[in-house]
Amino acid sequence: MRSLWVLFGAFVLAVTAVHVAGFLSIDCGLDAKFSGRKDTHTDIAYVSDGPYVDGGENRRVAAEFDTPSASLEDLRTLRSFPSGLRNCYTLPTKSGAKYLVRMVFFHGNYDGKPAVFDLHLGTNYWDTMTIRNMTDTQYWWSEAIFIAWASSVPVCLVNTGGGTPFVNTVELRPLGASLYPDLTIDGSMSTYGRINTGGNFTRYV
Repeated sequence: MRSLWVLFGAFVLAVTAVHVAGFLSIDCGLDAKFSGRKDTHTDIAYVSDGPYVDGGENRRVAAEFDTPSASLEDLRTLRSFPSGLRNCYTLPTKSGAKYLVRMVFFHGNYDGKPAVFDLHLGTNYWDTMTIRNMTDTQYWWSEAIFIAWASSVPVCLVNTGGGTPFVNTVELRPLGASLYPDLTIDGSMSTYGRINTGGNFTRYV
């Protein structure tokens, strides 16, 4: 399913980590006037996606999912891309530095239609998202670890004819230079799975 190297790892979140320099958490579809809001569950500050993407439409999940008990705050809004073959978020990076990028998807029956689409890191295939049950309360995510090759890196949603691509959150996390020493600037790693070794909430790093 994935053409990238496979990573199987566990990540640990320190309470102070949400304020580390270089962290970028984008709430896709969030109105610009709410940019900078903090998630009440994680204390992570989310910004609007306007400065990072040109195309797409702001949408909200269906009413039954648009409540605190039904979904996390950052999953209630999304950006869909009904037009264009390839739509990209341009993320600020430092050339030569290592990063983890995460995209999170929660359909929430926002348009009542299934979606199958590809993700690209730059021009390279990263993953395929397949979401056929629009009323599923589960969210989906995909992660890649890479070495930045420029001062910005595009992460793209590619329409493959299986439905409208969409995304709820895009997150960028800088990684220590000593991590994943076998990783090169010509390759990337994709998360295969994660084990919770003690914490109650392991989604974020």
